[in-house]
Amino acid sequence: MNLAAVPHAYWPKPDRRPAVAPFSMATRRIEFWLAMASVFLTPFNILRLNAFYFTASDAFALAAVFAILLGRSFPTAPLAAGTFLWNTGIAMLCGMLLLSSLLVGDPQRGFVVSAQYLYAYLLLSFILMSRPWAETVLLIKAFTVSIGLMCLQGIMVINVLKEGHGSIFVSGNGRFVGWVERENECAALIALAVPLLLWLVSSGCARPRWAWIGVPLFAYGIVLTGSNTGLIGLVFALTVFVAMTGSWRRIILLTVSSLAVFSIAVTWGQDFLPAVFQHRVLTALQNGNIDEAGTFEDRMRLIKEAIGKADNNWLIGIGADQYRQVSAMHAPVHNCFLLIWVEAGLTGFIGFLLLLVAGIMVGMLAARLRKGRIAAICTLATVLLFAALANALPHIYGRFFVVPLLLGMAPSVAILRDGPAPRSVARFLRRARPERVRLQPQRRPT
Repeated sequence: MNLAAVPHAYWPKPDRRPAVAPFSMATRRIEFWLAMASVFLTPFNILRLNAFYFTASDAFALAAVFAILLGRSFPTAPLAAGTFLWNTGIAMLCGMLLLSSLLVGDPQRGFVVSAQYLYAYLLLSFILMSRPWAETVLLIKAFTVSIGLMCLQGIMVINVLKEGHGSIFVSGNGRFVGWVERENECAALIALAVPLLLWLVSSGCARPRWAWIGVPLFAYGIVLTGSNTGLIGLVFALTVFVAMTGSWRRIILLTVSSLAVFSIAVTWGQDFLPAVFQHRVLTALQNGNIDEAGTFEDRMRLIKEAIGKADNNWLIGIGADQYRQVSAMHAPVHNCFLLIWVEAGLTGFIGFLLLLVAGIMVGMLAARLRKGRIAAICTLATVLLFAALANALPHIYGRFFVVPLLLGMAPSVAILRDGPAPRSVARFLRRARPERVRLQPQRRPT
């Protein structure tokens, strides 16, 4: 056996799997394209039922699950070594949300919210994770293309068509809500697409020019939302991803370009930036007063209130969706960690943390393998960004948040399972040129 081409830390095993039947191959292809449709439609939160939270993306995802079961190809460990921690975290989170709702809160809301979390974090992991390299790359491309189209649609609606306030895509105060129907969530979703786009380029799965096109497009899409959360998330994603690469050239380039953009925006931003961005973000930057940035003061008041309530909910929480009932401001706290602690108790909070720990563990394991560094950077940057955004959002079971989190971990799972991406997938990766060997003239025998 020739082991020269085997990646470090891998050992080839004989393939004893039975030959795939034509019927299974057909269902496998159908299942993949259903998963592609589900991922592409992830931002389309607008395409949902009014009776309960079920979107068009969910419909394709359930169809993909049916095809997986029909083809008998259900993965047993979708997150590789992180599967046990991931499933344990889901069980603790959903179990405590339901138990707290049955004992203290509203049992009906407990069943609904627990089912939403279970579907988003457990079922979708079986659909999107543990796939071959080619399918993983196509799913990530489908998501980034969908986000790019949403940003282009925002430019068309606001800058070209001049659509008025209070329309289906623009809120009453002029903020772009996109297909997500929420301003801050739309901006956070765009920010979550940045590590995926950077990974596609860094891994050679996309041409470098798409980073120069996509990142400014995503940034302007966030500007149209007027979201401080999305803007901070964008800066965080770029900083973490570039810093983890360890390339001084990229770090210097990012620093210089960021300072240039910041200087231009602060100095001349009132001449070309959207009015909603100037009102919610630019004024605070120019005055150096964070209290002028959106609803920062109200959010901090809710966070302080939630910290006080968390002290009284160590064992059992108040139940799912009950925070607004006990809050003096009658609103959910925009901090997912505190909200889960208060509504599900400390055990449910630990369960949510285990989900993040599982993602970080998968990234760290991938970083130890040969050629696994870029995949690990994508995973770690996505998980850390998701955790940072959770500090500014309420319950996070919307599929438009969970799908980019799973896709960010997918490259690390793929390299742990199948080794480095083949040349057919990473075809735009710059390979090191082989050194030229200088031939020495042979001496004639005497």
